[in-house]
Amino acid sequence: MHIVARVGAGRFALNAADVEEVIDAPDLIPVPNAPPGLAGQFAHRERTVSAFDGGWAFGVVRARRPRESTVLVLRVSGDRLGLVVDDVEDLATVDPDAVRPVPTGVDASGTLVGVCRLDPADRTLVGIVNALTVAVRAWTLAPRVLPEFAVSAAAELPG
Repeated sequence: MHIVARVGAGRFALNAADVEEVIDAPDLIPVPNAPPGLAGQFAHRERTVSAFDGGWAFGVVRARRPRESTVLVLRVSGDRLGLVVDDVEDLATVDPDAVRPVPTGVDASGTLVGVCRLDPADRTLVGIVNALTVAVRAWTLAPRVLPEFAVSAAAELPG
């Protein structure tokens, strides 16, 4: 199962196993001198979680301001991060045989593993997201919240 989120004009599917929770409009606290992709931080289960802008993560312009958005709490290699998206649409089953390579020039961020149509009647392509790549990019952007695993994982990523 995948969670389908909308960010700007794009639709992105994240493996439901990587999403711990979906939070509507959390109180994001700005981080002083934050890099552009860091939307803020919020309290989650007695921990502070850094939230990263989905528009930054996927290279698109988000439609909503962070306070009107939804945050997906991703659990990657035992660590949590927030991904700010415009909306969560639905749960969907992604047929592995329907996943196609990412078209040239579509994924400058390198976070997609492929694209597909969730419904043959719908011509909209959905980007299939690699949560580990999103996490490594996020934690590399904001090293003060960098978990130890990301250092070794970042070395393994292309480009």
